[in-house]
Amino acid sequence: FWLKPLGVCSDSPPRLPRGRPPAMALLMTLRRTRAAVQRPMARLYGTSLPIPNVPEGTATVFHSRMQTPKYSLSNPKWFAIFFAMNLGVYFGHYFYLRFLMIQNPPNPPRDPANTGAPERHMHTVDDE
Repeated sequence: FWLKPLGVCSDSPPRLPRGRPPAMALLMTLRRTRAAVQRPMARLYGTSLPIPNVPEGTATVFHSRMQTPKYSLSNPKWFAIFFAMNLGVYFGHYFYLRFLMIQNPPNPPRDPANTGAPERHMHTVDDE
C-alpha cells in the first residue's frame, strides 16, 4: 500500500507528477515504450553460419580425445612445482630482508634533561 508509486492506487485515476507538462509526460511514455520494445531485440544471440549436425550413431560431437591439451601436468608434478614456487617466494622474501635491505641505525639514547621540550603543551586549554 505505501510502496505504490504516484497515481497507481486502485481507487484513484492515474495522474501526472507535479511540475511536468503533459507533452513531457507523453515523451517519457513514448521513450519507455520504445525502450521496452527494443530491449528484447538486443538480447537476440545467434549466428548466421550453418550449425553442424551430429553424425548419426555418435553420442557426442567432440569427445575429449580429439583435442588433447598441449601442456598437461600430473597432480604430483603440479603440486611439486606449486610448493617449490611458494618456498622460493618465502625464502626470497626473507633473503631480501636479511641480506639486501639496509638496516636502520638504532635510535640515539634519550636526553635525561629533556632540553628540547616546550614550556607548555600545544594542546592545553587556555582558561582565562
